[in-house]
Amino acid sequence: MFVPRLSLAVAALCLIGITPGRAEAGDAFYVCKKRGEAPAWVNEPMVASKKKNGYSCQKRIAFGGGTASAGSDSASPSSAGGNGNADAAPRWSGARFNGPAGERESFEVFIQEAAKRYNVPANLVRAVIKVESNFRPEAVSSAGAKGLMQLMPGTAKEMAVSDLFDARQNILGGTRYLRLLINRFEGDIRLVIAAYHAGPAAVAAKGGIPYEATERYVRSVVKNYLVYKDTQL
Repeated sequence: MFVPRLSLAVAALCLIGITPGRAEAGDAFYVCKKRGEAPAWVNEPMVASKKKNGYSCQKRIAFGGGTASAGSDSASPSSAGGNGNADAAPRWSGARFNGPAGERESFEVFIQEAAKRYNVPANLVRAVIKVESNFRPEAVSSAGAKGLMQLMPGTAKEMAVSDLFDARQNILGGTRYLRLLINRFEGDIRLVIAAYHAGPAAVAAKGGIPYEATERYVRSVVKNYLVYKDTQL
């Protein structure tokens, strides 16, 4: 049966360092509340708009593991030079690689950069990409999600992604969103993966995994994570 293996996987993921990020300047996120509506988690540029619409907003978290200095343009995934250092990953130019576990297309340089920047296990990023798009940067879902990590336009905007089909931007944006979810759900990886699929509001309202399809999604992501972990990537 898969359930015991899932439980072991959850324990393993927790042990390898999926923990809420430490607060740092820059990349701040706020929770905005309005009576009768679910709390909204937004980044700093959207706070003013929320307040104009009657929300009260409080700063809650900032991403840990970032390499860009506070207030730097290089904090944005759309910045071609990453953190501005000489060893920063180059912008995607259409290059294709032999990927982990036999993937036809892989974008390892960007996965490694994103995992390091946002302190998210690279194998988790790979597993999400595998399930979401099967490593196809041009993928578009019926719901309108786009790119390798299947970001919705609204989420992409909040994660500072300007081109959803740019592999580097999409991976950095998707990994940044995973970091946000890890912080919000205090490292509970099942809830983190579920929220990536169903949305954090649905997971919070249910107090767990809200849909059967989301349960299947969680299992699929964990299964692929174990594949990558077993190949010692």
